[in-house]
Amino acid sequence: MDYKPEELLPLVKELSGKYTGKASTSITYEAAQQLMEAVLYCIREDEMEIREGDICPEGKLPAREVYERGYERVLRKVQRARAWYNQIAKQFDSYGNREYEETFRKGIPGFFLWYDAKLNPQNHIITLDYPVFGRDEKACGIDLVWEYLWGIRQEQKFLAKFPREYVSGVNRERYPEYEEYFVNVCQTPLRRVLCCMMADVDLSKTELSQEEYLRITNAVNRTASSVQNASSSLDASSGLDVSVDQDGAAGPGLKGRLEAMLKLLVKEVYQGDEELYRYLSQDLENLAFELKNGVENHCLKEVVG
Repeated sequence: MDYKPEELLPLVKELSGKYTGKASTSITYEAAQQLMEAVLYCIREDEMEIREGDICPEGKLPAREVYERGYERVLRKVQRARAWYNQIAKQFDSYGNREYEETFRKGIPGFFLWYDAKLNPQNHIITLDYPVFGRDEKACGIDLVWEYLWGIRQEQKFLAKFPREYVSGVNRERYPEYEEYFVNVCQTPLRRVLCCMMADVDLSKTELSQEEYLRITNAVNRTASSVQNASSSLDASSGLDVSVDQDGAAGPGLKGRLEAMLKLLVKEVYQGDEELYRYLSQDLENLAFELKNGVENHCLKEVVG
């Protein structure tokens, strides 16, 4: 809903009283801009949270009503995010990566401590340096932290199925001092597993031989070959319900094959968890590009680990 400035200014004026503690009737231009953004953030929050089946009154709702409803949604989202964080924290494992540990154990609690849903809901305060997949650079405030926690939750589900030594081992194979790197901890295990499935290589090994890298190279080059033999890597009894073209690849090219591998992995090991697939699949386009580049430039180990 588009509102004219005269519809929003009364709300900004009320917030300015809270901002100054009613000690002054004037605020700086920067403060006024912050409060206007706070009003708009809550209005957008209400618009984003509309679900199918909600009763939508005819005509345009008053700005105050939409703002107040959006503000309540922000508060509820903060409460749910805090509960979500506490749930994840019970079994969270950074696998030795310092940035992962500090972001989760120190950064996110700092957000909950200092977040101001009334006067500055658009400010998420912390930098969230640990790189989750698919981060929306336009997201801010509780929306960014919510999506960030969702990503961490998916990572922890994915990694929990692996021996801890395997996660550390394949990461260290790719990044000798990965504990100090700003890297996604689940990226290398994910890439290693998908590549090994594609080439029918033993999934349990933390170090691959030259012969096994050659098999992965050949698999990358066979972008139109069948994905059906991948099930043997997981001791699967059947394939997935995916769209397979006449060449046997799920979708066009290498990315399609990787999508099929990931769907098979999620089906057989994670009971078809759609949220997990949606999160992990965000790395597949980059992986397909890097695999092709790695094969062409004889640096596949830099991609697979």
